[in-house]
Amino acid sequence: MKLNIKKISFTLIPFILTFIICSSSFTTKTQAAWGSISGTSTEYLLESSVWIVNINNLEASGDGAPFNGINIDMNTRYDVDVLDVDNVWGVDFKVTNHTNANSNGFITTDMFFSQFSKFLYYPVEECNRLVNSGFNKDEINRGPPFIQWFFVEPEQDIWDFLDNLTTLEYHNSLPNSLLFDAILEAELEIVDNQVIFDMYMRGTYENESSNTSIQFDHMIKFVWDKITGILLGYRIATYMYGQFQGYSITEDLQIINRQSGFDLPRFKFISGFIPGFEFLIVLIGLGTIFVSRIFYSKKKLVFVPQHY
Repeated sequence: MKLNIKKISFTLIPFILTFIICSSSFTTKTQAAWGSISGTSTEYLLESSVWIVNINNLEASGDGAPFNGINIDMNTRYDVDVLDVDNVWGVDFKVTNHTNANSNGFITTDMFFSQFSKFLYYPVEECNRLVNSGFNKDEINRGPPFIQWFFVEPEQDIWDFLDNLTTLEYHNSLPNSLLFDAILEAELEIVDNQVIFDMYMRGTYENESSNTSIQFDHMIKFVWDKITGILLGYRIATYMYGQFQGYSITEDLQIINRQSGFDLPRFKFISGFIPGFEFLIVLIGLGTIFVSRIFYSKKKLVFVPQHY
């Protein structure tokens, strides 16, 4: 199936989150359906969580993950307990680390929609955050911030939302799409009652007027239980380097977080880039994007780009 694919590019600016929410086919939910998770307790293993940041030759690194007032150490187990489920508002939960220190969290479907959409573009969003918030060695030493998407509603609306994020139409609908050249492979698959979201994005974000040219490699994988909506695990591997608004930035982020005993699948799409070597982007056509999708029937559609 051949499509006329226009140049794919994006600009990540402060109002993009508003656009994502408004342009999406998903409106604010007034009634949720969280399923039978009240009172559940799940043990997780933070198998790996490493963060290395360099900005203008100031460098810091950290491992583990901070969550409000506590820390989850790398390669330790922690518990997530559901405290309350409100089908209008969301899920209250408690995280307890291996020292029995604990802190509470909260998630709603609207929070998940906005945060997950934004996370697809983490490399540029993160550069923007570093430039605007400044270098904070103590913050980095504690490890990357804790991702809290432990629960999603096990409803078709949620799977449709995730499926939409794998489509060419969604990514081409983003505003001011002249600054981003990327290759993307994305897929949503449901197998054995597991909802599996894979995405790999590699490219360059460039804006000459603001002295910005960032190259990046961004891979993510998330798995949820289709029946309960409980998180089974995720992998993140992200690397970027270059200039952002005149600041020299390099960052490496590697996270593996999974339920104890769960065999978390590897990335579906593998980057050829290895941190520590020269970062070379090979584009089959300038501004080309690949999108591979598996629908619930497992029928696979491959979009074959035209070359420019």
